[in-house]
Amino acid sequence: MKNETMEQLKARLNSSSMYLQSNDMHVVEVKEGYAKVEMIIDEQILNVHGFVHGGALYSLADTAAGAASFATGRDSVTLSGTINYIKPGKGGKLIGIAQEISAGRTTGVYEVFIFNDAEVLLSRATFTMFFLDNDRYQKNK
Repeated sequence: MKNETMEQLKARLNSSSMYLQSNDMHVVEVKEGYAKVEMIIDEQILNVHGFVHGGALYSLADTAAGAASFATGRDSVTLSGTINYIKPGKGGKLIGIAQEISAGRTTGVYEVFIFNDAEVLLSRATFTMFFLDNDRYQKNK
């Protein structure tokens, strides 16, 4: 994977994104085609009803899918994503677990489950990621 270990990838993902840092998201585990990302639940991400805002859940799912796709050794961007909200988000922490379903020449598909710290399933999402292979990416700059 571009001569980058999984620990180096995890460190890069956690340190290079101000978005993750400002939203209390942290990549805690990556393996090829898999990622686990955690997010602290605080008043900043709650909706008017006191539950985690759907946008925060979507953002966590997107981040987990992206980290799992990066763990294949290929950087990517989100092409599309869908999410189903199953239970209201509450607790102290959100845990997003992404697993690769399929990876092809230009895209990969990832399934993401989000749980709270009581292991209650809050949402399920599917993301299609577009791989930014270095040679193709450089040609389009």
